[in-house]
Amino acid sequence: MPPAVRTRRATAVALPTGVDHEPLPAPGHRVLLSPFNVYWAALPPVRRVFLFAPPPPPANFADVASALRSSLAAVLPAFHPFAGELVYNPAEPRAVSVVCGDGAGVAFVEAETELDFARLVEEGAEHDVDALQQLVPDIRREELPAPVMATQVTEFIGAVGGIAVGVTIHHTAADGRGLWRFLEMWTAAAAAIAGFKTMPVAGEPASPLHDRRLVSFEGDEELARIFLRQVAPDLPRTVPKQDPSPGPKNQLSRRTFTLSSSVIQRLKQQLTPAPSTFVAVVAHGWVSIARASGFTDGAPVLAVFLADLRAHMSPRVPEAYVGNCLALCTVAMGGAELTGQDGPARACLAIREAVAEVRRDPLADRGRWFSKFAAIPRGRAVIMAGSPWFPAYGVDFGLGCPVRAELASMNHDGEMVLVAGREAGSVQASVALAPDKMPAFRKFFVIDT
Repeated sequence: MPPAVRTRRATAVALPTGVDHEPLPAPGHRVLLSPFNVYWAALPPVRRVFLFAPPPPPANFADVASALRSSLAAVLPAFHPFAGELVYNPAEPRAVSVVCGDGAGVAFVEAETELDFARLVEEGAEHDVDALQQLVPDIRREELPAPVMATQVTEFIGAVGGIAVGVTIHHTAADGRGLWRFLEMWTAAAAAIAGFKTMPVAGEPASPLHDRRLVSFEGDEELARIFLRQVAPDLPRTVPKQDPSPGPKNQLSRRTFTLSSSVIQRLKQQLTPAPSTFVAVVAHGWVSIARASGFTDGAPVLAVFLADLRAHMSPRVPEAYVGNCLALCTVAMGGAELTGQDGPARACLAIREAVAEVRRDPLADRGRWFSKFAAIPRGRAVIMAGSPWFPAYGVDFGLGCPVRAELASMNHDGEMVLVAGREAGSVQASVALAPDKMPAFRKFFVIDT
């Protein structure tokens, strides 16, 4: 069967050269990886897609693609590691790094599709995973080198119309906060070209920072080497020679739900003082998935999430730092306790304490980050990604706000991805579950206002 998305044009947006541009690192410059970055070296890239209504006349797809390309070129120097490749050099003490060689740039694909736009943006419907993944470029490689980032803009040529913008980035280059900083600057540049906004001035405090020394700590170089041996023992190969979890991952059911601000306030009323939005939503998701899975025994059920350490490192890491600055958090509770009547309140307390523990000592268990991840029991863990503060529906390239924003790289049974919803104070939760669990999950998770 032919692909549902056809490439019209594939080019690259290169880093600029010459005296008219801000100085950039010399070709071949290596961006070293901290332990926070190395942790992601062998994991799949992050693939996000934004779906927009068709632009109003007289704009057409060619205008949109040109504005996106020009604006990407304008902001790419500030995010120069995104134009590089993840490279393996066994002769170097830090064998894997991001390298921006001669002609470094970001792939920019222009495409078209006859996919049903209305079907893809329907909230609550089953995700068309194959379609979403074709709207986002694939930079996965079995062996290094591998590109750090790629972009794609796709025109829906059916009666309804519409445009998709897909962004793929390797997690070694940026965490969620870093990616959203990039998207905010790219959209501001695109809107400026369209005449809606003013470009941020380079050199302002908001300018992105990439210096890995900002997240350095005692023993970090040796820890980075240890992590690299653990996550990618067969370098330059980064994909396991035998996949430990064979089977078609697309057999998972994937759906998207939105919790309104009033529902979130009800969830927060379970504790005094009220928990944060993150704690309340993660606890609700943890309990709902456990109940839908029938975990009523005494065996542990884990909640797994990432904590941003920027504000808790010593010295404090600037908010503008783009690289990874995250710690893996795991919280365990017996199934019977979690799914019982007091389960939601107990879940909130457990997650709030895990967050508080990270804030007290963000590097306390740094040597166990990988082993904690490897020890997560298959089928008994709820994996939380994203944040209720990531402004997915504020991504405006001059096309207006997206009508749908999704992560196209959800691969785990029991995975939930959070972003800020369309309405103020709301949270969007995209969920991947075994198909037989999804109806029960919906019953437990969706709360009528």
